[in-house]
Amino acid sequence: MSDLLVSCPGSCGELFQCVVAGREYLLSYNIEEKSYARISSSQESRSQLGDKAKQAVELLAIPSADSRKILSYTDLPVGKGYSSSTADMVAAVQATSLYYQKKRLSASHLTSICAKVEPSDSVAFQNWTVIDALSGEAIWQTTWQPELYVYMLEPIESLDTQDMSRMTESDVYPKQQSAGLFSLFQEACAQKSLTKLGQLATLSARLNNERLPKPYLNEIIEIATNHKAIGVNVAHSGTVVGVLFSRQQMTDILAFEKTLVNHVLSTYYQERRLRKILFEGVQQVRK
Repeated sequence: MSDLLVSCPGSCGELFQCVVAGREYLLSYNIEEKSYARISSSQESRSQLGDKAKQAVELLAIPSADSRKILSYTDLPVGKGYSSSTADMVAAVQATSLYYQKKRLSASHLTSICAKVEPSDSVAFQNWTVIDALSGEAIWQTTWQPELYVYMLEPIESLDTQDMSRMTESDVYPKQQSAGLFSLFQEACAQKSLTKLGQLATLSARLNNERLPKPYLNEIIEIATNHKAIGVNVAHSGTVVGVLFSRQQMTDILAFEKTLVNHVLSTYYQERRLRKILFEGVQQVRK
């Protein structure tokens, strides 16, 4: 194998995040921006991995692997809540396993490796998969793949996830109230209800606002509701906010954008863009 490229999508925050029986559950979703890891026999050996991705690769314990030969690059902004660290790690570990062991690792295995480095997201999975963020264990998965779009609101401010207390440790996060989010998600999937999915995302965003306030969140939710969006989700340990639209509701997107531009919140959320939600997960792009 002379040349190998692996991609892993990021996520615009989490669709929901909660605490269930003392465990931190979350669900990420894939967006079009991705992280990549390339290994080539012609590449020079020099360190090109971030510290977290390097640690994750080393956990594979492949004697012949040379992390200095992995070229890592990303479309994802860092420190905003786009799951950039997890996407970096997943791509690098999968590329290493494919290149040196000719072995494709499952999304569950990849996520569990990443969680040994830091609490992780579920971006490696093709289908929506609820995981334990601290262990990486896959808890529940659905094959429902609704056609959805996310209008991403990104501020200049960034956040170091490691500086935040986890939900399970926070004194201000409403843990007991959040526990019902998981069953609400299962109910939304069983009924294929976009209405309940949007309610779930918005409720999760509101609950997390007590732990990590998002400027203008209430205003964003009001504008989203007025323009027929299905809901609003946030990065629960980041700064980005997503407004969720179905294909049918996209007819109002230009009016929605105009309202945002004319609102004071646009001076805070200066980067704004629309993306389709993917069901892709980690992929080998080419050999």
